[in-house]
Amino acid sequence: MPRACDSCSVRKIKCNGRTPCQACVASSLPCSRLRARKKSGPKGPRKRTKEVIIEIQQTQRQGQNEQQPRDSSLGGPVSTLTSLSGHSTSSPAGESENNALDRRNIGHQPGRRISLSSFSRYLTIYHSQLFVVWPVIDKDELLLRLGDADDKVAYALAASICAATMAQLHLVDENEGCLYQSMVYEAEKTRFMLDYSKYQTTDALLTSFFLHVLYSNIGNITKSTLLLREAITYAHIMGIHQDIFYSDLHPDIAQHHLHIAWILFITDRAHALQHDIPSTFKPSPTLPELRPSQNSELGQAFCILCRLFQSFDDACPRDIRSEHNGLLGTISTQLRRTQAFPFCDNEVQRADIVVTDSWLRVVLWKAAIPYVDATTDPNDQSLSVSFPISVARDLLAKLTTLSSCALEAHGPGMMSKLFEVASSVADVIICAPNLADVGSVHVRPREILCALSSLITSLKTTGDPALLTLLREKMMACALIGPGQLMQITDISEDLESQEDSW
Repeated sequence: MPRACDSCSVRKIKCNGRTPCQACVASSLPCSRLRARKKSGPKGPRKRTKEVIIEIQQTQRQGQNEQQPRDSSLGGPVSTLTSLSGHSTSSPAGESENNALDRRNIGHQPGRRISLSSFSRYLTIYHSQLFVVWPVIDKDELLLRLGDADDKVAYALAASICAATMAQLHLVDENEGCLYQSMVYEAEKTRFMLDYSKYQTTDALLTSFFLHVLYSNIGNITKSTLLLREAITYAHIMGIHQDIFYSDLHPDIAQHHLHIAWILFITDRAHALQHDIPSTFKPSPTLPELRPSQNSELGQAFCILCRLFQSFDDACPRDIRSEHNGLLGTISTQLRRTQAFPFCDNEVQRADIVVTDSWLRVVLWKAAIPYVDATTDPNDQSLSVSFPISVARDLLAKLTTLSSCALEAHGPGMMSKLFEVASSVADVIICAPNLADVGSVHVRPREILCALSSLITSLKTTGDPALLTLLREKMMACALIGPGQLMQITDISEDLESQEDSW
């Protein structure tokens, strides 16, 4: 095939190969074939690609240099090294200086390996304050594994737990500021380097779960949902939702996996209800019995919480309209029941149980009330229009024994549950104004709504700002407040969002 002339080649039009060609004659252009043609095929990396490659090489060289730290004054290798545990191999003074330097750098240099001393600090906080919420991690065993620098899986898991703990409890170090950005960066980076999808283990499952907690706390609901689904998928692949999985396990190991399964079940149900998405995790009804742990108080409270969600799941069908005639009776019985909760010294667990119980009863009521003839009969509270008011009144009485810290330990999920109860009370007052002032001399429905609203706005926890906006609008409709009187939930800062996008 004849080569196109220079003019046709530049203009990228068809050339008939003659001299002069038809296109050049028609356009009155010179027709020549003198221009040197570029070689066909790959042209090599672009300028920006070369720059990225150079940056990666520089980062790798820098990482290699950091593995052999040098004394700044002598230019040679330092004589006293700081181990993962933060302990110096020389004098105590050197140990203190190295630990302080290590802690300062964690907050300001994402990508620097986190020291064992920092892990120990926040895993201890998790164990003392949040183990009752997520009783699935043995702190001492994990710290022992972190002593092995090659155990990357343990490193990613520990970083995700610490990040979730910091975000859930709003921990801020006076010198370092908020450190969970570094923790979550390390967890995500290590998972990526490990190609984590290859590991169908409880460590991989729990890493995904705690990252779900972290992103839920900072308001990234899409990512938190995907991570929760990822943890559930690990559980399905491993089979911990089926009884056959436990047939040959040691009883203690079986109980540990049962804790994980029930935590996933509870979290999946709560997340689905709060964000209006389908739930996906359903344990087999023939799973081995979940037994209280050696600490009977903590174990018993966790078992009660699991039974609450199981009772809710049994009473509330996926499509109540398809067979509501027989099921409304079951729901009515569930709403009427009075749960005899044992006394629990741990107020974090007590807060979880009493608020979750009230929340689930209101959710059940909302599912059933469209299909019954609602009444205001005080003797038939279960499926009456005034049911949320009685639930909220009982809840407030129980909350008087709890501190705000016990509620805040449960993160944005607790605020969402309290909002659901308060919102239902507001709906009743709006739809049935004659009930607004009915009640005891001291606590009327309007006062109950105001008390719940004040409690919600006082919690120091990150939540969905749209919930308080909606609650404010409902209170204005109830003529309880004027514009701008209800406090706003603290939203995610722009700095945090930009850092999150960079991950």
